[in-house]
Amino acid sequence: MKRVLTLVLPILLAAFALVACGNDSDDSSASSESEHGGDHMMTDMPSMSMPMSMPAGAREIVISDFKYTLPGTFAPGEQVTVRNDDTAEHTVTADTGDLFDVEVEPGATATFTVPGQPGTFAFHCTYHPNMVGTLEVR
Repeated sequence: MKRVLTLVLPILLAAFALVACGNDSDDSSASSESEHGGDHMMTDMPSMSMPMSMPAGAREIVISDFKYTLPGTFAPGEQVTVRNDDTAEHTVTADTGDLFDVEVEPGATATFTVPGQPGTFAFHCTYHPNMVGTLEVR
């Protein structure tokens, strides 16, 4: 019996760890409208939770099916809400520097401020590197 547990226990722990990480998709189409590579650095910036109801006219990035959906371009310094419709935790993390990094629990929302200068900013999910997108600030 002890030998069976020694063999089976590591397999069960590995399976549990994979399930706990969420449903990582190997599908390369599981990205936003633009795909960019880049350094994947994580910063320790706090995330801010918001209620699920949004004020009229609020713009948000939606995460669903391990993809980002963006509402278009953003104004410099604009506050943006990120809504996570998935069952796994995700981030919106700038590929370079510490311009923005926000974690969003499953079914929750968070906000961050887009960079104050115009430009195109590649981002990714630190938990799911195949999730990438581009934030356009004009």
